[in-house]
Amino acid sequence: MQPGIRILCLCLALCAAGLGTATAEKKGCSDQEEQKAEAATDNLKTWDAVYEFYRNYARCDIGGVSEGVSDAVAKLLAHHWELFPAFVVMADNDNNFEKFVLRHVNATIDWEHDAPKIRENAQHHCPSNLAQLCKSLLSRTVPPREMGPK
Repeated sequence: MQPGIRILCLCLALCAAGLGTATAEKKGCSDQEEQKAEAATDNLKTWDAVYEFYRNYARCDIGGVSEGVSDAVAKLLAHHWELFPAFVVMADNDNNFEKFVLRHVNATIDWEHDAPKIRENAQHHCPSNLAQLCKSLLSRTVPPREMGPK
């Protein structure tokens, strides 16, 4: 087989594998549920709403839906720290919810506005009994390094 055709076949195989992974991640989430999940991300203004979303749509947590959840989680942690105790109660009762939330403090959040405020809240306003949780938030809000030489 010619090298160019071999490379083309390899690329097609990798693309097919990637599509399979995306389909597997979406397993259990119909197109209709994905649309509902996408719409629901606009209403994630409280931890109760985030928890309800998690219970109803966690299986749809990919792509644009996931980015919407990340934005909502970042806004709550950055600008509504007074609601943090409600999250803690829910996380204490459902460890997977805590993992869900922490997973959403990721590269898609607003690094200019939300990430620094989350860091500030976790550093200066964290109850002492939640040091490990706040440490997790701190580690997830370290600014990404700039690309290229300095």
